[in-house]
Amino acid sequence: MKRDKSSPWEFLWYALYAFAGLGLELVLMGGVEPALFGGTPPSRYTAAHTLLHWGMTMACWGLTAALLVRQAEKKLGFSLLEARPVPRKGARLAIGLAALCILLNALDWGTLKVIGEFQKKGPLLFAGQYLYYAFEVVLVLLIAAFGQRFWEALRKGRSRFPFGGVVLCCTWGAIHTLSRGSLSTGLGVMAFGLMYGAIYVLLGRDARTSYLTMLAAFVI
Repeated sequence: MKRDKSSPWEFLWYALYAFAGLGLELVLMGGVEPALFGGTPPSRYTAAHTLLHWGMTMACWGLTAALLVRQAEKKLGFSLLEARPVPRKGARLAIGLAALCILLNALDWGTLKVIGEFQKKGPLLFAGQYLYYAFEVVLVLLIAAFGQRFWEALRKGRSRFPFGGVVLCCTWGAIHTLSRGSLSTGLGVMAFGLMYGAIYVLLGRDARTSYLTMLAAFVI
């Protein structure tokens, strides 16, 4: 990894860029899709509309993530995809947090989320929805990782405090209060954001392992 000579605040900006990348979905819904779908509102999307919406959103999210990872390594000297050792104790605690997320989802759905989603959507929409989730979690991971790197660069050393989770809580989590129109939903996602940030720290900041664990916690 290159030597990091960047200002700590640049990492926070990158976390916010990742969050803005998630917001591109709203740009599509408000600016592109009304023209593309003949003014059909999202509440009346057909399966074809929904799949095309997810496809365009995933393209935006994938491009955003690729650019941020590349630029972070080039300009900030932060190689997000560099393999890092995963502490055994941290891995056990991270699995416990993921299991808690799965349990909370199950309590909300009345069954495992993955089962509820399949029953609600059917095979085709279920597959599209879960690909969409996979891309969403990439940006969720980036928010947590850049937020954590900001905190540790500011402190000039590693920290066990999952500040990346705080950034997730205040961005991705809080916005769900508005996007879903529900305070309880927003608070739930904010709590998940805090736990995802903790998972990243517990897994030694290894992006690949953290991504898989966060994804399992989100979709099962």
